[in-house]
Amino acid sequence: RESMDRPVAPAHFSGPLQPHGDGCFTVAVGGIAVRFEGLSEHLKAAALERYEPFLSEAPPLHIVAVFEGPTDYLDMAEDSFLRLEARHFPEGRILVSHVFAALGRTGGTVGLLRVSSNQPLRNSLGALENYLRWTVADLALEREGFVIHSAGLARNSTAYLLFGHSGAGKSTATALSVDAAGALPLSDDLGLVLKRGEEFVAAATPFWGSMPQKVKERGLYPLAGAYHLRQSPTVALSDVPKALAVGMVLSCCPFVADPARRAEKLMPLVEDFCKAVPVKELFFRKDPSFWEIIA
Repeated sequence: RESMDRPVAPAHFSGPLQPHGDGCFTVAVGGIAVRFEGLSEHLKAAALERYEPFLSEAPPLHIVAVFEGPTDYLDMAEDSFLRLEARHFPEGRILVSHVFAALGRTGGTVGLLRVSSNQPLRNSLGALENYLRWTVADLALEREGFVIHSAGLARNSTAYLLFGHSGAGKSTATALSVDAAGALPLSDDLGLVLKRGEEFVAAATPFWGSMPQKVKERGLYPLAGAYHLRQSPTVALSDVPKALAVGMVLSCCPFVADPARRAEKLMPLVEDFCKAVPVKELFFRKDPSFWEIIA
């Protein structure tokens, strides 16, 4: 069928734009504070509930204003998976999906997000969520950090990353770890890793997954290891050569789409990460027995 995708360029964010309202809030992820402005009271109330306990009064590193937009931007994919497309212009980076479009100005301190107030609340919250992920990934990279598709879990004040692509078992491993192993969940979908001196730490993140936010606690935890998930009838650990480990980790780092930034900033950081943090392949089944071999 013919595509009805709406073309989006920086001009889409110019001219008189109508904010949804005058509501605002700030959310902090590992010390990276992002402020949303221009929200309706209804959307603000839902966002405050969604992102507690990560709400913050810290000065924001980035401010985004939410404005009215068209109802539709991108057609639904034939496989029904979410479409997120990043585009680059001299004026800044654009992120566009089914119901929203966003512009991050060059320099990284301000942005604009357009989504129709006629969208169901879940779609508007989804626009805020995707903008937050996109922006935190960008700001983290400037501060020697990166986001990674992973479950983050803390035991005895030490963090462990269980990473992998969609369907690898991150949510399953998180639920097993919390319920049976007494682990504190930091994330169950998208984690944040930060370099501190020669070491790396994992931050608790507010990114939405299957785990309720209320069970998370804000904090930074030293990383003991990163484990690439492989579902298996048996439980085992396998060593991973450093070059392969770098490729595994890089493949799970979303949102940094620009090839130059991936090569010049993200890759050296991931190489340092794989030197400092043991990266192994974890074969696990649907029970918490894998903790016997990783902790």
